[in-house]
Amino acid sequence: MKILLFIYNVILVFITPFAAFIMYFVMRKKNKHQHFFERFGFISVKGFSPKKSIWFHCASVGEVRSIKNIVENLRNTHKDISIIITTMTATGRQAAYDYIKADMAFLLPIESGSAFAKIITYMNVKCLVIVDTELWPNLIYTASKSINVFLINARISDKTYNTYKKYRFIFKNVLSRFSAILTKSPLDEERFVSILGSNNKIMTAGNIKFQERKNKEQVKLIEELKDYKFLLLASTHEKEEEIILSYMDNNMGDFDKIIITPRHIERSEKIKEMVLNKGYTVSLYSQKDISSQVIIIDAFGMLESLYIMADKIFIGGSIANIGGHNIFEALQFEKKVAVGKNMFSFMEIFEKAVKYNLVYVIESKDDFIKYIKNKEESGNFLEFFNDIDNDNKNTLNIITETINTIL
Repeated sequence: MKILLFIYNVILVFITPFAAFIMYFVMRKKNKHQHFFERFGFISVKGFSPKKSIWFHCASVGEVRSIKNIVENLRNTHKDISIIITTMTATGRQAAYDYIKADMAFLLPIESGSAFAKIITYMNVKCLVIVDTELWPNLIYTASKSINVFLINARISDKTYNTYKKYRFIFKNVLSRFSAILTKSPLDEERFVSILGSNNKIMTAGNIKFQERKNKEQVKLIEELKDYKFLLLASTHEKEEEIILSYMDNNMGDFDKIIITPRHIERSEKIKEMVLNKGYTVSLYSQKDISSQVIIIDAFGMLESLYIMADKIFIGGSIANIGGHNIFEALQFEKKVAVGKNMFSFMEIFEKAVKYNLVYVIESKDDFIKYIKNKEESGNFLEFFNDIDNDNKNTLNIITETINTIL
């Protein structure tokens, strides 16, 4: 492990300065540079010096939101703990404050062992909890030398599993540093065991992203869109909007509007140009003009409302080879969805949705036209939710009890 880590860090020494220089100007151009230097350990603590804390590392918004019930349970049990959250994105950082009410949140320093050691010491960190298989070798190795490190909601997709097996000599060393690995499903548990060669620290806990289910009454709707029938293209990636619009042949069909919420809103202007070239009228939501056929949502925090209000929903990252996005966010409102064929990052929920006829797979224009024209709503949401609840009934207890053992 030490030799591999040494080689890894030598590579980082050469790459990081150039990557950081380029990254800064890219982020500045996108106006996302405000917290850039946190990535190098320059963190403003503002007098924050807790008696003891738990450090959660989450990739972005979805992972931050998924730990809400865990954090609330821990706070109720341990009144004196502080919650620290690191993320890879600025939107995730903000969600940590807005949604979790974190005591401290910042962007994860780029594989800086010295920064990690200082965070653990200064902030009196008692354990590190990594969400959804974010494997950063220096973070894991540095933290595991002084505190317990847990991996929760752990998963290995089909695509990733092949990589893990090929480089097992590397991943086994990284995974062996965890005190416990709590997986989303029995299949994930089997895969982690096959990499580690032992199951004495691995167990299936269930999926924490299914622990909180909202109902429609909890979500404020978007007033200006209430009277329109619309198709929602949610969390889309490059080329996906263009493909779906090409399927529609510049025909709105039965829809008054097409609403696009790109996964990365900095693409909004580029998407607007493409939509115009397709022959549609288009505007950005921030322009406060909803007279256009196509409206691009260039703001955060609106997706749940749009899921509730949409007549048909396509969820992106699934035509592009991204692996899909979490369709449960729409299914929780009893809305059937359409996706592309690339759902390997959310195979568990995707397979359940297929089982209960709650998802359509779009691989061609004919598939898409059939979906938007289909009036039948025969999916069984009741059995779907019962199945989800049965699989994940002990998830919260397993995770919090595991963390409580060292608090």
